[in-house]
Amino acid sequence: MRQPEHVAPKRAMAAAEEAEVIEATTVSPSRGRRRVGKASVAAGVVGILAVGSLLGWAWTARGGDNEAMSNMADDAAIPAAAAEAVEAGFGDRAEEASRSALRNNLNSAIANEAAKERDASLETVYEDTLEVMVGETAAEREAQIAADMAAVEAQKEKLAAEEAAAQERLLAAAEALRTAGVDTASISNDDLEAATAQGGTMPLKSNYTVGASFGATGSWSRYHTGQDFSAPTGTPIYAAASGIVLSPTSASWAGTNVVIKHMNAGSTLYAHMSSSVVSPGQAVTVGQLIGYVGNTGRSFGSHLHFEYYPAGTTPGDVYTATNPLVFLRSLGVNI
Repeated sequence: MRQPEHVAPKRAMAAAEEAEVIEATTVSPSRGRRRVGKASVAAGVVGILAVGSLLGWAWTARGGDNEAMSNMADDAAIPAAAAEAVEAGFGDRAEEASRSALRNNLNSAIANEAAKERDASLETVYEDTLEVMVGETAAEREAQIAADMAAVEAQKEKLAAEEAAAQERLLAAAEALRTAGVDTASISNDDLEAATAQGGTMPLKSNYTVGASFGATGSWSRYHTGQDFSAPTGTPIYAAASGIVLSPTSASWAGTNVVIKHMNAGSTLYAHMSSSVVSPGQAVTVGQLIGYVGNTGRSFGSHLHFEYYPAGTTPGDVYTATNPLVFLRSLGVNI
């Protein structure tokens, strides 16, 4: 039976397509893999569209029941224990503040008591140390004094010669002014000023306190042989009166020191200096800078030990010294 003309071509096309599929499957594996790959991609696209639809539904559902979901989030984010802690943290703290104030007062009282105990302990240590020091110096004092006196005796002739020369210079300068027509060419202006300058001054002018006085007893010696002026190291020291500078005493107790011979033939000694700015043979005028306060020699603190030696005595021979304040008063100086 003859088929209609329009049916035959369709069957022919179907047969051809089937033959092509069979050929692709049996002859070309690579083309087969590409066909399967396209199917996988198509499946992935379908999956993505499905997930997008699901997310869209969830977004719509969230918008529709937003308040309920917000309440759930709040409940999940703030546990009950945390809420109670916050409420307690902002609650009434009066009792805690009272305890804190009590603790502060207690700590302050403890600190004050500890400070008192520390001060008492330091005072006890100071007193014990001073007692030991005094005991040691009492045992060593006589030996040291004897050694110093031997040193002064060895220096005595040198100092006597210097004193005689200084006195001659001062007398000659003073005589030259009193006697008209005397040739003063050999007399220096410094000598003239030193010989003619009148009056006196305190050896320290500021920043000092009056310490141990002449004749006081203590660990220094048998008795105190001068006047102490406590002052910081570096405080300027001035010549109490005009004169000629002599060699310093070699007694070890005086440390760095300056000795000045005056017009009345007496001498002043300035002990325990940190440094001096004058030298033996130099003429100085009243109030001239001669050095600075220190703590050298036999000294237990920064101060100036000021001594006066009358005519005929040797500076450094401590038990021939007299009260230096009497000398200052004779020059019109009062403390």
